[in-house]
Amino acid sequence: MKEKTFWADTEFFGLLGTPVRKSLSPAMHNANFRALGMNALYSPYEVDEESLPKVLPSLGALRFKGLNITMPLKQKIIPYLDELDELAELCNAVNTVYWKNGRLCGSNTDGIGFVHGLKEQGRYDPTGKHCLIFGAGGAARGVAFALCASGISTITLWGRASGHERIGKLASDLNAYRSGVCRIQSTEPGDLPKLFGESELVINSTSVGMTPETDATPFDTALLEPRHMVCDLVYVPHDTKMLREAEARGSRTLAGYWMTIWQGVEAFRRWTNREPNVEVMTRTILEHLTRREGTSR
Repeated sequence: MKEKTFWADTEFFGLLGTPVRKSLSPAMHNANFRALGMNALYSPYEVDEESLPKVLPSLGALRFKGLNITMPLKQKIIPYLDELDELAELCNAVNTVYWKNGRLCGSNTDGIGFVHGLKEQGRYDPTGKHCLIFGAGGAARGVAFALCASGISTITLWGRASGHERIGKLASDLNAYRSGVCRIQSTEPGDLPKLFGESELVINSTSVGMTPETDATPFDTALLEPRHMVCDLVYVPHDTKMLREAEARGSRTLAGYWMTIWQGVEAFRRWTNREPNVEVMTRTILEHLTRREGTSR
């Protein structure tokens, strides 16, 4: 069947941030568009904080319907938006932008995507559990607030001393949202045995273990036990050293690409008010990860 393209009617979507060249979002979303028969195109754009004020106002006039936002713009874009949903306001970070009735709206689908993957693919209900999160950046904020909304009992934060202020700010914001949910914040390695002993759900939201530093782990995996559910937000490589060693110690695991897939699903829903082809999105991500990692090893 000959493919028809009506360029005047093409709807545009994109990813703003820097760097974006290695993102798998274009492949995932364009495969979904094709599967649904949409005349749409998703492209990555290298945009920094300085160029953002010039780029953003022009996109609506150029038939853009939705955007993903990545570092370093997840907070920098907020002043240019007309409206934020509750989770974006709580996180003070936006990863999804869409136009609604002439207004530019911001959402955060990272945490929603993580929790969906945790329940669906991880088959793990966070309700009533005690969670230990490594890191306090934008991804950690999205995940932490989504876990609060999903009924997590407590959240403990651990990070390097250089991130002390961010850890304190996230803890304060979490406790303002739900009193007492974040009782412990630490930057001391000596605290980790006790923290692991008190936690069931362990999440790495840092970049430790990401390509090319694939031999690193964010903590000593000897602290893990079979009762732990271990999640990595890193998705390149998809089988990080932390996850491999967690599995070897009998822990259950969840790979980072599931958050990538499900946050994309949630973003597509906000952009179009339609349901995506999740099977195609998942297959595309896995195919590209396998191909990319196969060529780099």
